[in-house]
Formats: sequence, structure tokens, C-alpha cells
Amino acid sequence: MKKIIITLSVVVAIFLLIYASLVIYVFHLSKQDTKVKSTAIVVLGEKAISGTSCFGPRCQQGFVANPHYNVCLESRINQAVYLYKSHYAPKILMSGGFDNGTKVSEAETMKLIAEKDGVPVADILVETKSTSTYQNLAFSQKILNKTGLHSTIIVTDPSTNARAGLVASSLHYSYSLSPDMNSPCSHAFNYIFREPLAIIYYFLTGKI
Repeated sequence: MKKIIITLSVVVAIFLLIYASLVIYVFHLSKQDTKVKSTAIVVLGEKAISGTSCFGPRCQQGFVANPHYNVCLESRINQAVYLYKSHYAPKILMSGGFDNGTKVSEAETMKLIAEKDGVPVADILVETKSTSTYQNLAFSQKILNKTGLHSTIIVTDPSTNARAGLVASSLHYSYSLSPDMNSPCSHAFNYIFREPLAIIYYFLTGKI
């Protein structure tokens, strides 16, 4: 029994050490902007429309739906448009499938926002089937290869920067990272729980 307790204690200690290291890694990578001139900017998707769902007590307090573009998504597009207009890349690829519930295409919504911000439609590509960070990059890679775009700047929230980089490396991308540092959506929960756990999951399932 004593050996079992010691073994379990060692396993827990190792897990906690790995987990703490991942939290530090996610925080560290969130501040890394490594952008270099490339052939395309790849924007990872996010829920397109906010203000349409009602959860918990507020449903009983006269909730009124007020659909609008998700500010997290708009913030990523702002970063991509800045990179495009600063001549870091001549093309932008919007990657994102359909939201559950609203059935709105993330990629098509991103395309509309970028067009309104002055990006010519001819310079915008879309990938409309992905539902995760891994799929964003895996499905986008096929489009990039077909169109001869072989170097990319990946745009996402700061908290997702680490996971995006790990996936891009595993898929043998030629890439740099340029997270949206002004994102209002990189909360402490993402850094401490969501992203470290997602990285562990991706590792265990062979995605990184």
C-alpha cells in the first residue's frame, strides 16, 4: 500500500510540474509576435455572432437578444487587416466553420468584416469547414498548398498563440505568429485552464 501511495504521489507531482510548465509556456508565448513578411495571413476562427444566447439567471431577467459580431473575432480581423495593409502578406485566409446554434459561417463573417475594412475580395480566401484550432490549420494548409502560398503569419488570440504554434510546427508549416495583443478575450481562465488542458489533449491525440 505504501508503494502505491508513493507511486501515485510521484505521478501527481510529475503531472503538476508538467502542468505548471505549460501554464508558464502559454503565458510566455502569448507575448511573442514573430511576424515576418510572408505569402499569406491565416486567421483562426472564433464564434461569429454574440448576444443571441441566454444562460442562467439572466434568462429570467428580461433577456433580449441583441445579435452582433463577436468582439473577439473582430479584434482578430483588425490584426489581420493591419498586417495586410502594412504589406506583411498579399493574401488573407479566413478559417472557420459554422457556429452551433446560429449556423453562421465564421470564415464568411470574417471575410465580410475584412471587406468593410478595405481588403479587396480578390485577396481573401476562405476555409469553411474547421471547428477547432487543429482543423483551422490542417484544412487551411490544403488551400495554401493549392494556391502556392507557402509561408504564413498566423493570427489568433494571445492565449491560443502557443497551441497554434505547436500545431503549425507539427504540420510542417513555414510560419510566424502575430497574436492580436488588443484582444478583449484572453482571460486568465484561458491561460491557466483551457489552453494547458487543450495542449495536453492535442499531445495525447497525436495532433502535436
